[in-house]
Amino acid sequence: MEKYRFEYFASCPTGLEDLLSQEIMGLGAKRTVPIRGGVQFEAFHEIALKVILYTRLASRVYKFLYNFEVTNEKDYYLEATDIKWKSLMDVHHTFRLTTIFGDLPGQREEFRNSQFATLKLKDAIVDYFRHYDGMRPSVAKDFPDVSFLARIDRGVDKPYKVTLMYDLCGDPLHQRGYRIADTPAPLKENLAAGILKTVGWNPEKEVLLDAMCGSGTLAIEAALMAADIPPSYLKIERYQKNPGYKLWTFQNYPWLTKDEQLMANFQKLIVEINEATEKGIKKLEALGGQIIANDISDRVLMSARENIKKAKLENCIVVKNKDALSLEAGDKKMLYIANPPYGERLEHGEEEKLKVLYKGLGDTWKQNFKGQRAAVFTGNLEMLKCVGLKTSKRHILFNGDIECRLAEYDLYEGSRTTKG
Repeated sequence: MEKYRFEYFASCPTGLEDLLSQEIMGLGAKRTVPIRGGVQFEAFHEIALKVILYTRLASRVYKFLYNFEVTNEKDYYLEATDIKWKSLMDVHHTFRLTTIFGDLPGQREEFRNSQFATLKLKDAIVDYFRHYDGMRPSVAKDFPDVSFLARIDRGVDKPYKVTLMYDLCGDPLHQRGYRIADTPAPLKENLAAGILKTVGWNPEKEVLLDAMCGSGTLAIEAALMAADIPPSYLKIERYQKNPGYKLWTFQNYPWLTKDEQLMANFQKLIVEINEATEKGIKKLEALGGQIIANDISDRVLMSARENIKKAKLENCIVVKNKDALSLEAGDKKMLYIANPPYGERLEHGEEEKLKVLYKGLGDTWKQNFKGQRAAVFTGNLEMLKCVGLKTSKRHILFNGDIECRLAEYDLYEGSRTTKG
């Protein structure tokens, strides 16, 4: 059985792996390896905590603990009982287990399903503590003190390789804390940030016009990026109001809580984030009108305004109530971005309405946004053809399980049309 020391895995929406790798390297990691769905990286514990607090793109961060190879479920149980669980959790901690299967040969006959594999691992943990402490820890599906992820992959000498990891986050990192009002099918916050980074939006050079803002996620993430405000700022505020409240599961793990220097560095990060937030909001207020959140629906804008206020950005984001197809460019360089409906469940007549909407975007850009940039994010690849303009770049990103396209357009005077 091999024990890891300073290796981590940060998950993210598929398509953002390279950007996440760059972000983690920028935060001080020694080495990063992008793989589908995330990035493996080596770093000291202080850097891993910094990634959790500063990342805009990661969904979760895991710390590698052990890996071992097994032949079957019984073997899995026996190997798991050899782990020194008391170094990973306390008997009084509640815990949660998640099992996922990677690329496995055949039908993984020796493992019935992920639920049964999770049960075997739970039995191993419980039996270990019963043996050494005469007590058993309790399982908690919601808000556990400690959370583990077990990944079962193809083995080398034996059929299966098990990798055991800490989930350092608890709640997913995309949940920043500002979304109190939702609209149908909202973008996850880290995907919204990834979209903005993918298209290379530069707040120093371009106004951002979010033409169909929905719950305001793109505009809020743009504001946080423009102001250099770490996405954990609202959680940090909650933590400071109640220091005993555990916002991240890593706060329960011995490798952090028993390391005085690491805890001191954690407190320094909190101070830094508070200072960056205060400075960033002032900076953004001074810019004025750099980020516009627009929507045609009064009800939708009500949700956006609630979220923008919760994010403390009501003086930083301009909210407009107009038809996205009647907007016009101002005097400054602008990026017009839209996340129109995909039409996953089209009712009678809806398809034609969507075609009109997507075509209208292209027509609006040709008429009112010459010399500017535009981008559209959609899971409906057929509708994208209706825009009628030649894309300058296309990117494949996943919104959950939906394969989407992020299409960019350079709107020169002579922008060419295309039939798709």
